[in-house]
Amino acid sequence: MAILLDPAGYGHSPEAWLASFQRELPDMEIRLWPDSPAPEEIEFVIAVRHDPALLATYKNLRAVLAMGAGVEQYTSPGMPDVPVVRLEEPSMSSEMAAYVTHWVVHFQKRMDVHRDNQARPVWQTEPYTAADHYPVGILGFGRIGKRIGGVLHDLGFPINAWSRTGNFEPWAESFAGPEELGGFLSASAAVVNVLPSTKATRKLMDADRFAQCRPDALFINLGRGATVDETALLAALESGQIGNAVLDVTDPEPMDLNNPLWSHPNVRITPHVAGFTVIGPASNVIAANIRRILAGEEPFPLVERGRGY
Repeated sequence: MAILLDPAGYGHSPEAWLASFQRELPDMEIRLWPDSPAPEEIEFVIAVRHDPALLATYKNLRAVLAMGAGVEQYTSPGMPDVPVVRLEEPSMSSEMAAYVTHWVVHFQKRMDVHRDNQARPVWQTEPYTAADHYPVGILGFGRIGKRIGGVLHDLGFPINAWSRTGNFEPWAESFAGPEELGGFLSASAAVVNVLPSTKATRKLMDADRFAQCRPDALFINLGRGATVDETALLAALESGQIGNAVLDVTDPEPMDLNNPLWSHPNVRITPHVAGFTVIGPASNVIAANIRRILAGEEPFPLVERGRGY
């Protein structure tokens, strides 16, 4: 039996991924896509994404192990009925926390204004809101959201936390479910969206939700582009309901070159770089899950198809 590895150049060269997994699993045959073993020999697929039609031909497939936090590609119809394991790797959440901290501090301390002053050039201090009066809302308070919130809390920012069912930490003000989302948005000077893409979250941030935000709020999206109605976001920016937006994810990716968000003065766009999968720790975590399956144990965290993540 064999492992099929399909990294699609995910943050490193495919050959680097192959070498890392060979070190972690020296007793197993690992083949790099498209140099695939016979379909009946494939027991595990490690991939960013892999064609569901191909997966269906792997009759002895035992599990799919995702190489990132996003797994919506593995919850669509036609997927074989095998476990799908999400990647939870600590260094990725730390990278995302650093990304969010950069942008929160950038706008909280009005570094955008200082940048404009430099271009004039003008040496001038600007008043700003102190961190302890600048509440940051984390929209999606799972493992990544908690890491982001914990870092910002340590820097003195009050943290509001929203999740589908409630996911409490003593240092965060918790909000749960659709009925409390409006209160969460209105209580947050910055809203950090780390939600996955599911049926329940698609275009969750629409015109009505942006209208519930604080005037001049900062909106940061590093979850999934499909969770945001970009037309509504643009309208909120134009009206001043949203002061600034930072978009690391869009729908589709890359964003259409004619999309007016590209040139909007209050938008910063980055090409899905908030958190890369780090090759060494990721290989170690994925290999450990394969060893669990081989030992008859349950890997984790398993994707719940009904929830979409």
